[in-house]
Formats: sequence, C-alpha cells, structure tokens
Amino acid sequence: MYSNIRAPIRLVHKNGIRLNSTIVEASTNTIVNNSTIEKEKNEIIGNDEIRLNSNGLPFENSLEEISNMKETEFNEIVSKIENPTLNREEIVNSKFSKLLTLYSNRDKLKKTMTNSSSLLSNFPNLIPTDPLLPYSEAELAIRQRHHSKIMGNLGSNLKNIYKPHKLITNSPNINQISIEKLLSSGAHLGRSVELLNNNFQPFIYGKYKGLHLIDLDKTSTYLKNSCKIIEKIVENGGLVLFLGLKIGQLRSIKEAANKCNGFYVSRKWIPGSITNSLENPKPRIEIDMEDLPTNRELTTDEENKVIKPDLIVILNPENATVAIKEANQARIPTIGIIDSNVDPNLVTYPIPANSNSTRVTNLIVGVLGKSGEIGLQNRLQKVKEYKKSLGMEINEPFIKIDKISN
Repeated sequence: MYSNIRAPIRLVHKNGIRLNSTIVEASTNTIVNNSTIEKEKNEIIGNDEIRLNSNGLPFENSLEEISNMKETEFNEIVSKIENPTLNREEIVNSKFSKLLTLYSNRDKLKKTMTNSSSLLSNFPNLIPTDPLLPYSEAELAIRQRHHSKIMGNLGSNLKNIYKPHKLITNSPNINQISIEKLLSSGAHLGRSVELLNNNFQPFIYGKYKGLHLIDLDKTSTYLKNSCKIIEKIVENGGLVLFLGLKIGQLRSIKEAANKCNGFYVSRKWIPGSITNSLENPKPRIEIDMEDLPTNRELTTDEENKVIKPDLIVILNPENATVAIKEANQARIPTIGIIDSNVDPNLVTYPIPANSNSTRVTNLIVGVLGKSGEIGLQNRLQKVKEYKKSLGMEINEPFIKIDKISN
C-alpha cells in the first residue's frame, strides 16, 4: 500500500508544508493561525468530521492523516481539486497543434547544407577519409552534386536564350522571322562608314559609332522574296547550290542542302565548276521528280552535257567573285547576303544583312533551307496525286510506264 501511493504522498507533502506553515497576507499584514489552516485542510479533504487514527486519537497533522488513507480515497480528493492553470486544455491543444505542424514540415525545416557524415551516409560503400585529411575525389564529387542540387535553382530565370544549334537543326519558318529576331541576331550591323559601297545606299538606315546600320524592314522584305523564289524552284524540280566559304558555315549549308535535296560547296570554289564541262561530276544518272534514279542509260550527248544548278545561294559574295562571274556567264540566278561594303548588283536577289556574322548567316540560310524543304514537300505531294490519277502505287517508279508503252 505504501509503495503504490509513494509518489502522490510526495506531491501532497508540499501542500502539507504549506498548510502547516504560517501564511502572511499582503493586504492586512496579519498572520493566519493554525485553526484557519485546519479549515482549509478539511475543505480540501472534503469531510466535516474529524478523522481518528487506529488508536482512536485524532491525527497530529494532515500528513499523518493522508498517509493512512486508502488509494481510492486519495484519488477522490485529488479529482475534486481544480486544475492549477486556467485554460489548461486550450494551451495543451495549441502546443500539440504546433508540434504537429512542425512534424509535418520536418523536411522543409532541415538544413540546406548537411555535414559530411550525414551526406555520405547515403553511400554505404564509400570509405570516408580521416577528418584531418582533405576530401577524396569521390567525396568532392558527391559534395559538388549535392551543392548543385541545393543551389542550382538559385539566381535569375533566363529566358529567350540564344542557342546556336537550333538555328541549324530547328530553323524557323519565314513567317516566324520578325524585326526583333533579326535585330537580336545582329543583322542590322553593317561595316565601317569608310567602307560603304555607293550602290548600297538605299539599304542604309543610319549611323552609329562609326558603323552603318542596315534597314531591317528591307532585309525582311528581300528575305521573304528570296524564300518564295527558292520554294518555287525546288517545287518545280530545280537544283539549288549553297556556297559558304567561311569557317563556321559548313554545318549550316550542309543542313540546308539536305532539306531541299540540293548541294553545297565549302572552303574553296574550284574555277570552271560551271563553265568547264570537264569539271562536272561523272558518271551521271537520271532522276525523276521524286529524286529517285530511273536507271536509264544516258546517251553520249547527255553524258557530255554541262550540268549546272538552277539557283546558287551565296553567303559571302565578296569572297566568291569567281563563282558569281561563272553564274552570270551561265545565266544562273543567285541569292546573296550583301553587306554595306558590297555592291548589291553582283547578285540577282540581294538580302541586305551583316554577312560577317556567323549567327546572321546561319539564321538566313536556315530560313532559306526551310523554304526549300516546303517546296520539296509540295512537289512530292503533287507526284503522289499524279500517281493516283494514273492508278499507280505510291512507291512505284515511273520507268515501268516507259517499258509498258514500248
């Protein structure tokens, strides 16, 4: 019995000391006698009758009386006493709700940078180095990856970033070209004022820091005109040749030529490639409107005939004067990107822009190649419709019709 109520007795022991001690009231500065304390004790206990001990004598003090109580009697007395704190349940509930929110957001409250021991705990096969020694290469790689994961998203959000490869692989359509896009690529920057060609005067917009500024409205107009020309030539089965002799233009002209099933020349133009029949490629084959070989044997005149393109696109006309002369001699139309130091009359269809910038040339060639691709798709669609009208299959070559007619 005594062991079961040891703890409650200790708690009441403080109250017993308070009851048996004298209390001084601050308002009246009077001392409360022991009779008042006995009344309070009887009120707490809840019995008006005086309790007697086993010998039939009254208890000497409240501690002796409480120590001889049963556990049930003691619990009844404790339950009758009011809670010492006002709004105790509300305070407990608020504290519990705060702890609950902290527990639910425990992942967000973690420190962004953890120490090496907790960071490396995710890699059980890694042997950490001694704390006095520098980190190993594996530990440095793990910490660098953790740092980039935490701090990688911080900073400014970059939008509309220039990506050079997209001008070549995913070139825009002519309808997507705007003055803003030409301006951002630097197409308006001409050459020095001292290098101005007098025939280029209609395309000048103004001057800025010793440079001539090109009118981008006219650049957009002439570029759209050139796109229509190359689209119609490819649609009618014409051959387009792309010429880029500067470093960094190989990939752009190669991609544009592949889009419209054309050809390209880079690095160097061999003199006589158009005017001299000996420089033409041999052996030669005949292709149909789908650019597929017909496997027909050519005659001697056809073997010796000079092959020339139907259109030449020149990125830097100032570096391809020989090719321009041969094209003019063979009456081949040309499209060229003309800068402020070049005569626009050198080519048939000039495009006033900054030809010294690789970004500008890649943009313009990509747009021209996209237009040639549209013309090729239109031609293939017309061929399919023509085959359907003849009752042929889509993959059936035209050479079979000649054999049947013969």
